[in-house]
Amino acid sequence: MPTTPDTPTNQHKLYVKSLWSPPLSEIPTWVDTRLSRFFAKLRALFKCRKAQPNPLPFQRTTLCKLRYDTNLIFPDTDKGLGPCAVTYHQYVTDALTHLTDPTIFKRLSHEEAWARARTIDHDIRSWLTSHKQALDKNAINYIEDHLHRNRHSPFGQFYTLYKIHKPRTPTGFPTRPVCSDVSSLPHGLGKWVNTQLQPIARAQPSYFQDSYSLKKLLSNADIPPNAILFTADAKSMYTNIRTGLALAHISHLLCQEAGRTFHHYNTQALVEALKLVFTNNILKFGDTYWQQISGTGMGIAPAPPWATIYYAIHENRVLPRWTSQVIFYRRFIDDIIGIWACDNCPECNNALWAKFKAEMQQWHGLEWEFSTLSQSCNYMDLTLTISGHTIQTTLFEKAQNLYLYLPPHSLHPRGPLQSLIFGNILRIHRLCSTPEEIRTHSRAFYRCLINRSHHSATITPLFHRATQNARAYMLRTPDDHALRQCTLQAKTDNTIFFHLQYHPQDPTARDLQYTWQQTIATPPNDVPLSQLTNIDGIRVPIQSLTIAYSRPPNLRNQFSIRSIENRGRAVSSYLT
Repeated sequence: MPTTPDTPTNQHKLYVKSLWSPPLSEIPTWVDTRLSRFFAKLRALFKCRKAQPNPLPFQRTTLCKLRYDTNLIFPDTDKGLGPCAVTYHQYVTDALTHLTDPTIFKRLSHEEAWARARTIDHDIRSWLTSHKQALDKNAINYIEDHLHRNRHSPFGQFYTLYKIHKPRTPTGFPTRPVCSDVSSLPHGLGKWVNTQLQPIARAQPSYFQDSYSLKKLLSNADIPPNAILFTADAKSMYTNIRTGLALAHISHLLCQEAGRTFHHYNTQALVEALKLVFTNNILKFGDTYWQQISGTGMGIAPAPPWATIYYAIHENRVLPRWTSQVIFYRRFIDDIIGIWACDNCPECNNALWAKFKAEMQQWHGLEWEFSTLSQSCNYMDLTLTISGHTIQTTLFEKAQNLYLYLPPHSLHPRGPLQSLIFGNILRIHRLCSTPEEIRTHSRAFYRCLINRSHHSATITPLFHRATQNARAYMLRTPDDHALRQCTLQAKTDNTIFFHLQYHPQDPTARDLQYTWQQTIATPPNDVPLSQLTNIDGIRVPIQSLTIAYSRPPNLRNQFSIRSIENRGRAVSSYLT
């Protein structure tokens, strides 16, 4: 496939971990010698000893009782606001509220679900055969690997997120349905579809990448005196996207733009793949099976660019008629932000505003809830305020945010705490317009960590370094950032990674690096690794070792579940 400016940039993610090993005859003797020394030293460093439990005895007892209490479920909340606890009965009832909607889901028997799975497997393999010439080797291997690995449990998983930031109803908090397709047969194909749709979604006039991109767009806008802000939120956007209509509209767009605007996709292959992915969402919930017959499952890999493109088709027809009033407009999937230029006549302005909202609603049943026109609004994680001819920005955080940062007694290396502080301080500097707001949010973040029992003597130096790093970052030009990225990539290409699960009683990273230097990189009285060659005479490019720590299972792994089988009364019994 030829490389063009609009070629998908995340194609490298479609790879299967290789199990290849070189023939023994091609491995130089020095490789075995140095590796043997390295692992011999490691065996001497890693000693089996009794570990001190992290939780206190009463905490372990409580956690054990909660874990094996079949009456409680610990799902996540929407918007990343942390975990919550609900009864098993409430959780199943809330989930079935969505699944029993006959306009969205159809219940399947066990036999019907497995028959559909066999058909899906056959259809995807036939698609691969038909479009082999349009796919690269990585994509083919990736899709085939997912078909193979998911064959024993070929269904997506259905679960719900609780919207605790929304008003509570008589039956409890509203929920967001999620259709996770990671374990499903179409998942690999869906990831490929995502790589094909992303460049098209990014090319839409209303698209922006993240909050910082939006802030930069707004900072370049000249705000007239009659400007005012508005936002809009789609009501259950994914659920209300009618699959057949969306397939027809997006397929037509793909056929129109192929070879004209975009050159990275094969039209027939992509259109057929869209149909396979979005019409074969088979889900399992407890002991029940369901097929989504309309709408888009939140959790399907290409759902975000699919939804972005689908409504952009309507936007691109409507917005050119409103350039006098809508002087700025952007959308992040189902969230709109805009600037409205008010008419001097209040009655005329109200009529225009009402007409604009009505036209935005006229797209196959999608409903948008518009805010009132205002000088200030909250949008995503920003608070935007018109100030003179500019727009000031600062962080917006929901009142229900629990700020569940890692406590100091959590079993993590030092790196995650440093990354947390550096990353969040940089985010504050990027998203806040004024020094006063930067100081306010930095101090609030500092207090959150203190409230999580972090010691001032530990985090204060990190905050000073993070602030210096953020200020230096904000002064760099785009060329500076690109150069640093290339330098970092070149360094990574010459790095070897040693994967290890972290434990505080293990040898330190410094001990491991010393062992690496003494046995492999620069052993005493021996040739440095960088000067050695393989059997073809090519020098070894490895310059450094990185200790890549993974974390041990945490409370989330123990309590946050996707499958609820064997947790309580069978889900099917709720449906009889």
